[in-house]
Amino acid sequence: MLTRGEDDWFLPIQAIDTAKCFHHYLTDKSYRMNIDFSDKQGKELEVYNERKVASLIQRMPMTKWGGSSKNLITFENQLFKLNFDIAPEDRLIVYEWTRQICEYRLHTYFEKKAVSIVESN
Repeated sequence: MLTRGEDDWFLPIQAIDTAKCFHHYLTDKSYRMNIDFSDKQGKELEVYNERKVASLIQRMPMTKWGGSSKNLITFENQLFKLNFDIAPEDRLIVYEWTRQICEYRLHTYFEKKAVSIVESN
C-alpha cells in the first residue's frame, strides 16, 4: 500500500493488487526468502504465482489486521480498507509514521525469526 505514495497509500486495496510487490519484497533478500519460504507452502511461492501470493496475503496479514484492529481496518469482500479519514494536511506525516512503523515491524519480525533459527541449530 505504501508504494502508492502519501496521497493514495490509505485507499482500499485488494490482495491481488499487492501480490507482485509483496512477493518481490520477500524474495529480494535471501534471508527473508529463507525465513518465510521455509515450509511446504512457502516453497510453492518461491516462483511467483499471483493467485497463490494473493491468497496468502488475504490469510495473513489482511485477515489478521482486519480481525484485530477494533474495526479501524476491515477486510471484507476481498477489500482491505482503513475505516478512518486522514485530513489532507496530515497525509505526509501519517504516511511517514506508518512507513517507519512498518519498516520497524518487518525488521523485528525477520530479526526475531533469524535469531530463532540460529538458536535452534
